[in-house]
Amino acid sequence: MLKFPKVVPWASTEEYMAAADCLYSSDISERKRGVAIVKAWRARGRVPVAIEATASLAEMCVADHEQQHGVTICQLQHMYAMALIRFVNSIVDLEQKGVYAQSVAMLAGRIGMPAWFVELRHAGTHEQLPSLATLRSACAQALLWLRDYYWSKQVRRLPADTMIQVRAGIAEYLSASEARQKAVALVASRSAKHSANSSVLAAAETAMESATTALTTLVARLHADAVRLYVVPVLIESGFLVPSEKRLRAKFPDCNLPVALVEAWCAPFAMFTASWGETLFYEELLAAMVSALTPDSSELGIFESGDGALSTSHAATLVAWIRWILESHYVPSGGKASTVSIEDLLEGCLRNPSYYSRSVLRVVSDVDPALKRDLKPFVEYMGKALAALVAEEAKASAPPTNSKPLLTVSLKALQEEEALMQRRLDQLFGAGCEASQTESMDVDVSAKPAATATSVPEARSTTTAAMALQTEAAANRWSYVPEAAWTQCPIGTLCDGTVPALEWPVWIDSVPLHATTPL
Repeated sequence: MLKFPKVVPWASTEEYMAAADCLYSSDISERKRGVAIVKAWRARGRVPVAIEATASLAEMCVADHEQQHGVTICQLQHMYAMALIRFVNSIVDLEQKGVYAQSVAMLAGRIGMPAWFVELRHAGTHEQLPSLATLRSACAQALLWLRDYYWSKQVRRLPADTMIQVRAGIAEYLSASEARQKAVALVASRSAKHSANSSVLAAAETAMESATTALTTLVARLHADAVRLYVVPVLIESGFLVPSEKRLRAKFPDCNLPVALVEAWCAPFAMFTASWGETLFYEELLAAMVSALTPDSSELGIFESGDGALSTSHAATLVAWIRWILESHYVPSGGKASTVSIEDLLEGCLRNPSYYSRSVLRVVSDVDPALKRDLKPFVEYMGKALAALVAEEAKASAPPTNSKPLLTVSLKALQEEEALMQRRLDQLFGAGCEASQTESMDVDVSAKPAATATSVPEARSTTTAAMALQTEAAANRWSYVPEAAWTQCPIGTLCDGTVPALEWPVWIDSVPLHATTPL
């Protein structure tokens, strides 16, 4: 289905994120700037209800903080109450979609709004105004609720045009850098002409300058939140920090990066850290790598991989980059000169055990020997849990030991079985069937105890009756009609026109399914 573009009052994703940062800033001047941005959006067009409510609540907090002369507590109560009432009504009215109006409390519960917001709205409308302290707390809680239920979710739905630009800019820079390295190698070669080498190197230098300028301009326009939303997700993709060719990737268990790969990324890293700072960039990069290596165990289960699980070489390369960042920018034991912190990294690995979190913890232990003793029990536990899991999977995939083995029947065995069945058929239905043969097949003398003197006549009478029934059945048994004597006959009749008797012979009931004496 064709979706038409939606017109929004903000010019770019960065402007949208900047307004959110200003509205939730602890600095009053920044909050006033965020309110001014929303007022400018109102002049451009329609503003979403959640943004309107956020701006109104933030403006109320600014007015309360400044508290101009002449504003009484009662006036502040009315201002807070009006802002909160409009906040509840504007958000809840979006869910009023049926023919019949539903209660505000029911609609609020449907969207996850706390019930006490509805009670506060009711008190401010129909009852005595709540205290100023209660209204201030409600305003702060309403801003937090809007951040969790609107702003944080809308960030994930923003258009991906910025990520496309970031991906294209970094890819162009890497291609130009690779072309420049090849041109330099060509100049150093003695097999080519000097003039051709100079022209190739000049073209490569020009392309490199153009790509560097484009990437520098793009990075300068990006907000700090773009590092987490756009830059870092692109960097951990295949083809960037992780080379597309698997032979250039790191390998377990060493997880060491090739020198050429590190040298290729030194200049882009310097560009990123100059714009956003080393601490912000490297901590966001570490968080994204750990998140990719250790999926949420609350959703997938411990040591369980999702659909988009990383390949082994991809994961090994990310672990190698974590090692490089910690060795370059982390001072053990929380030194003052440390650029990055590993608290979030450790928490992510310990909360979400996975196939690769143990490797990350080993890297941390190597970089910070003071933590090695504390992390050793967790690393050993993960190793034992992984070994038990592998053993369980191997046991589940192996065939059960108690089950019967699959039959491998040879041609000779089939022929012997066929001959055995043929002899049994001959004994049952053959022309030369003797009573002694029937008795030898039907009766297992070795399996029965010795008969007493009183049971012999009874056994003889039973055997004589069975022989009589078998003799009668043999006289009425079917036989093949000679080909010369065969004539056409109605379906279901014999050649002589008689209807055959299809009853099961009585004497066959006394024949066991499996003979107990050899034939």
